[in-house]
Amino acid sequence: MVSALDKSGNPVTDLKPEEVLFSEKAGKGKIVKFEPFALPVKVTIGVDNGSDIDSKGNPVPTSALAIGNYRNGLKGFVEAFPEGTEMTLITTSPQPRMVVKPTTDRAAILRGLTGFAPENERPRFTDTLVEYSQRLEKETKDSKFKMYVPIMLMVSTAANESSSYQPSEVQKAVNFLAQRRVKLYVTVNSTRSGDGAATADLNNNRQAIISIPATKAMNGRFETLAIFNRLDTLLPEMGTELAAYAKRLTTQYMVTVQRAGTGPVEGVAIEIAREGLTGSVSLDGYFPR
Repeated sequence: MVSALDKSGNPVTDLKPEEVLFSEKAGKGKIVKFEPFALPVKVTIGVDNGSDIDSKGNPVPTSALAIGNYRNGLKGFVEAFPEGTEMTLITTSPQPRMVVKPTTDRAAILRGLTGFAPENERPRFTDTLVEYSQRLEKETKDSKFKMYVPIMLMVSTAANESSSYQPSEVQKAVNFLAQRRVKLYVTVNSTRSGDGAATADLNNNRQAIISIPATKAMNGRFETLAIFNRLDTLLPEMGTELAAYAKRLTTQYMVTVQRAGTGPVEGVAIEIAREGLTGSVSLDGYFPR
């Protein structure tokens, strides 16, 4: 697979066979087949709608304080993607629950963003991540499965969470998500917006401890936020970034080459001949990594 970008970083959709040059130690190869190749994406959004619990067992509203910022930011995130992108919306309290099942209906997704309420129970960030991994693993075993690239956004607070899974189960889930080439983005927001003492520990809660290595393994992004209103701009920014990634996945070319030699492949070079373009090569279409 070959992908090319112009000087502005936009995918090139009119690349021609003669503009792709293949060579190896044995000599120059001949392009015998050149066709567009698209990997679609499917987006899953997980939202912390839970509460923390104080020493007396009383719920402390955490997500309730950020609900308006969730909705503003997620609206921009959703709208950054082209119409027809499949999306799913999940809330994490009192257990992972699909508020919007997988759909390409943007109006339904946007309605879902205003259709959930804060709960008086702790969030289940870990459960949401593990059960997402389990769903992806199950679908790959279906004979009708068609390949796509999964994208997951987790919008979390730093509230103490509840979990039904053991560390070994969590690690297994993260390993599968990395193997499946999921692109994972996570935000963790302080539960005391603007409190400097609270934000100092944002990397030490369970959500962060899981997310930091997980997002790194999946070439994703992890952000901690001291104030809720940063979500208003950060989530649309993440949407724009991921939509650009999705566009590149759908504007690739599958290239078949007749080699000059018959022995071991050595000294391979693949170049884009058109001036001003930069290219990437992948055996399976998953790039950039």
